[in-house]
Formats: sequence, structure tokens, C-alpha cells
Amino acid sequence: MDSARPLISVVIPCHNHAHFLAEAIESAGATEFPVEVVVIDDGSTDGSADVASRYAVNLIRQDNRGLAAARNQGLAECHGTFVVFLDADDRLLPGGLDTAARALCAHRSCAFAYGRCVMMGPDGVFWPTPEQAVVRAGHYAAFLRTNPVWMPAMAIIRRAALQACGGFRQGFDAAADYDLYLRLSASNLVHDHGQRVAAYRRHDNSMSSSARRMLRETLTVMQLHRDMADDTGFLAMWREGYGAWRDFYGTQLVEEIRADVKSRRVGDAFGKSMDLARLAPNVFARELGRAARRRYADRAMPAAEI
Repeated sequence: MDSARPLISVVIPCHNHAHFLAEAIESAGATEFPVEVVVIDDGSTDGSADVASRYAVNLIRQDNRGLAAARNQGLAECHGTFVVFLDADDRLLPGGLDTAARALCAHRSCAFAYGRCVMMGPDGVFWPTPEQAVVRAGHYAAFLRTNPVWMPAMAIIRRAALQACGGFRQGFDAAADYDLYLRLSASNLVHDHGQRVAAYRRHDNSMSSSARRMLRETLTVMQLHRDMADDTGFLAMWREGYGAWRDFYGTQLVEEIRADVKSRRVGDAFGKSMDLARLAPNVFARELGRAARRRYADRAMPAAEI
């Protein structure tokens, strides 16, 4: 194989996303680099395997083991020098793989490179997407503060680096990719090329739509990285990131609780409120204060009647 044109493996884990899968597979092409597509059907019951079988892909079927396990199986089955993990409900943009691979080829000392995505709705229509500043250096500190890689297909990773770090850790599928980026950036160079390479689909059945799960599993990942941040002198950045994640997903969870209350799902609202109080006590206290002020305002006598 031409070493200047390394093989790119696009790994697509899929669990019951048959209605999106064809679009994901068809987007996984390049003009400058050879590409192989590996689809991991993770125990789907909706005909996902039938969709994948219509394409020239390496289809692996397994019992449902979760997203991280499916990605690891794809890593074990693929042969590329570079690997891109594309969720079955997302898609790559035209030219995205070429752009990503060129960036990683140009930065041979980097374990991975990443770019940008455009948000899209369930129907595939693009949404306005906030701009992200390019990270020139200090990627480990940047990843401790936040996750610049909003969805996995924004990143292209050297397979050797993935194998060296053991792939994805299991037990927190909603934040396993974030954990991977933290582990890789802690001991490797990273490049941010800043170009749009993928489209990130938002819909009600996506894993990221559950603020409760995202809050719980993201904080679990952050706790796993506290000691490393402390040992390397980045504890202040870790604390900043931990607080930011509490506020970000805690605020989203408040909106979920309000929706549950409005729909009279009292049990769900109560359980989520307990999680909010435990995981994001600052947000919980803030919302209690707001509720108390609203209640007082409603009961206060108007000044004209005093």
C-alpha cells in the first residue's frame, strides 16, 4: 500500500438505527485515500444488518454489548492506519475523510487530529452551529476543561495509538469517547485542524439527549482523571472542567425535570431531582432559590394594596 495514502477504517457501531444507517455508510468515502467500512451490528432488532448487507462493508454481528464494546470490536476487526468512529445516526461530510487524513498525515507526531461538525436535525437538515476556537497547543488542558470533539466522527485517530491505550473503556458509553480523548491527550500530541468533516444528528432517541445520563457518566469520567490531572499539574483545569460539566448538564437536567412535571411524570421528576441534588448540588440549590423567589413573589401583596 502507498504509505503516503494510508488506509482509513471507518467503524460504524449500530444498535437499532436502520433508518439512518444507509446514510452513514454512503457518507464514508474518500477520493484521495483508500477506505474500508466496518459495521458492528450490536444486537439490533430493526433490520440494521439487512441494511448493511446491501453495501460492500465488513459486517460484524454480535449480541448487544453496548457502544464502547461495539467500537472496540470494530477496532479489533479493522486494518486501517487511521480510524474514524462514525455513529450510525451521524454522517461524514463530502471530502471530510480526505481533509481529516491529510491533517493527520501532515502531523506525524500526533496521535489524533480533529476538526468540526455541523449540527443537523432528525430529517438531516443542517442547523446553525456555534463556532469553536482552534486549539493551537495545550490540548490536555483544553480537554480537561471541556470536550472540543462534540461527536466521534470529528476525530481521526492512529490505530496504533488506540491499541496502545486499550481502546474504549466500558461502563459509561455516553462519555467513553471523552475518556479516550483525555487518555490520549494526556500523553500524546494532538492537532486541531479546524475544518468541518462531519454532521451531528440530534434526535430524541440519541444517547446525548438524556441529560441525566450525560451528567452521571461525564462526571464519572472526570473522577477517573482527577489523579492524573493532579500529578501533571493540571488540577486547576480539572476543577474548572468538573464545575463546567455540572453546570452544563445540570442545567439541561432541570429542563428535563420541568418537562416531567408538566407531563405529570412525578416518579421520573423525583428521581432526576435526587440525581441533580447529588451530582450538581450548585444547580439544585440555584433552582431551589429561584423557585422560592417565585413563590414569594406570587404571594407578596402588591405595593398599591399596602
